[in-house]
Amino acid sequence: MILSWNNAKIQVRTKVILDRLSFGISKGESLGIIGRNGSGKTVLAKAMAGKLPLKNGEEAGVRTAYLSFQSEFQLKHGGRAYRQQRWNLPDPEFVPTVREIFEEEENQQALQDIIERFNFHHHLDRFVISLSNGEQRKFELIKALSYKPELLVIDNAFNGLDATSRTLLHSMLNQMIEHGQQVILTGLIPDDFPITLNKFLLVENLTVVEYTRVNLPDLYEEPDTREVEIPRWQDSAYNQIFSLKNVSLRYDGNDILKNINWEVKAGEKWVLSGANGSGKTSLLNMIFADNPRAYRCDIELFGKKKGSGESIWEIKDSIGFISPEMHQYLPARQSVRDVVCSGIYGSEGLYNKPTSYQRILARKWLALIGLGDHTEESFGAMAASHQRMVLTVRALVKYPPLLIFDEPFQGLDPVSIGIMKNLLNSIGLQTNCAMIFVSHYNDQVPEVFDKELHLENGEVAYCSEEGCNSDER
Repeated sequence: MILSWNNAKIQVRTKVILDRLSFGISKGESLGIIGRNGSGKTVLAKAMAGKLPLKNGEEAGVRTAYLSFQSEFQLKHGGRAYRQQRWNLPDPEFVPTVREIFEEEENQQALQDIIERFNFHHHLDRFVISLSNGEQRKFELIKALSYKPELLVIDNAFNGLDATSRTLLHSMLNQMIEHGQQVILTGLIPDDFPITLNKFLLVENLTVVEYTRVNLPDLYEEPDTREVEIPRWQDSAYNQIFSLKNVSLRYDGNDILKNINWEVKAGEKWVLSGANGSGKTSLLNMIFADNPRAYRCDIELFGKKKGSGESIWEIKDSIGFISPEMHQYLPARQSVRDVVCSGIYGSEGLYNKPTSYQRILARKWLALIGLGDHTEESFGAMAASHQRMVLTVRALVKYPPLLIFDEPFQGLDPVSIGIMKNLLNSIGLQTNCAMIFVSHYNDQVPEVFDKELHLENGEVAYCSEEGCNSDER
């Protein structure tokens, strides 16, 4: 046995997360940890990987690698990047390239094989902080797999990966399990696990129950699709929200975006699609004012040409934005209410005392997603999935004329996705807010989104409206 737990308990500070845990894992045996959002899957996986203390249980006495749910951009000398740093000119003294990080790994032959399988070799000379969310996820997977651990623990393995990468990882995990590699994976539904994996722990009500794949119970009820009444929303006075004309972006000799033309008007709902690395995140950050190179481009926002005297805060004040990268930078010690209220000011954390009205407003929005009783809880103490839901509310609370949702449902179970889709559908039906939505899962897209811009290698490959391609102008 590599793990033997008898009535074990996992406790974070004074809070008991999981209790009465009695089970064992034999050498060579792989395992899936499944359960709803907030059930404790990530905590259990961390304890199995030796990342959290455990009472009444033996730690795995094998070479273990743990891959977290959340990515984090790292600098040299142990520093931590700020969110907008990826869009500024990096200082090579402090910012490592992908190649520099990979050169620190022990098993170079295994590393090179995995780089080829993930088709990641053309990213080697890029700075790590310039990678998109999906590329960052692949980067971390490559590092973990090249480590050749006896026990590999991955929390939500497929987060942020496009369909092609998910298929590749499923195949790799199946092969690894068939050849004796011991893997522990967390997930929300059976499809989150390779087909060769048959032993599961269902996390529920502070404890776990063992199942096989064929007798796993149905965890999720049908979502409520009734339209919800949102707090009073002030409609936009703008007809045209933004216009991009032949927008291009180039880094280190590589074309990131090439001649993008795109116009979004009030009330329009767009899906922005494309594989990992196709340019989606770069395009969104040109709009959101995080990338200073946007000021060299022909971009109009809310009736003004970008760079005509408006401040970055004036732009951000009119845009509600959520992305996986932003998730990393919100203060864990602030209350959920304060994190929501920070969206009113466009700051990553609240540095003004919220008014009574703002506190009431935050609670109203949180109640719409079933988190109204969590307003005073610290943001960092919440499950990562609930944090992601809070980030969506943070984007809504100031009633912006433009909402940008970059993979907002990452890590959410079907019930939570249903709640959030219903909320976005209701906003789409009750306001003239323009919205842009990014996801690698078609079934996650709310029904009100009826237009699409699809990118391939930084170019417009498809647009449901006329005028999105330079050839059409």
